[in-house]
Amino acid sequence: MALSMPKGLGSKRQAYLLASLAVLLILFVVRWRPGGRESSPSATADLRGPRAANASPDAADAPAPVARDRRSAKVTSPDEVPLLKPEDFGPAPVKGSADTGRDLFGLHEPTRVPPPTPTPHGPMPGEAGYVGPMPPPPPTPTPRPPDITFKFLGTFGPKEHPIAVLQQGDAIYNARAGDILFGKFVLRKVGYESIDVGFVGFADTETKRLGITP
Repeated sequence: MALSMPKGLGSKRQAYLLASLAVLLILFVVRWRPGGRESSPSATADLRGPRAANASPDAADAPAPVARDRRSAKVTSPDEVPLLKPEDFGPAPVKGSADTGRDLFGLHEPTRVPPPTPTPHGPMPGEAGYVGPMPPPPPTPTPRPPDITFKFLGTFGPKEHPIAVLQQGDAIYNARAGDILFGKFVLRKVGYESIDVGFVGFADTETKRLGITP
């Protein structure tokens, strides 16, 4: 047999339960309402941190800072914007430095270094007014061999002692090795296609080879 609860006792419990739920709902709505200030001191201390929890009651009662409304910001019209000039894009002058007027990016001719001042000196040797020893004379130039004025036309005769055929102007001459030619040249060697010519008064090594004139 099941036990039944008295009807009057159940109604009271239900009323208490509904009243408790209503109070909890009101506290929940008040606590989580945006901008709501009727929150419990413990919840406020937890949200603000340990410093806010230890603050004085006067600081807790102070009104919260109101956020600045973005809609009330000043609107600038296009006519109030200043116009930009080419000078505005130039380098800013260094504070405390004077403007020398020199453009680092300009093409200018570099400053020329003045030539050194010539040192004055007295008259040189050989000039009027020179007093002092004269310089030694220059060395005697080495004599040059004379230019060859004849032509070599060819050879004939035996192979061991060939004879050279020479032409001086319109004249034709025959010569062998060792002959003196025109008082200035010495025929050193006679070859098949060339001759070696030396010079009177010069060393034997001073020779010049002369080929057949075409």
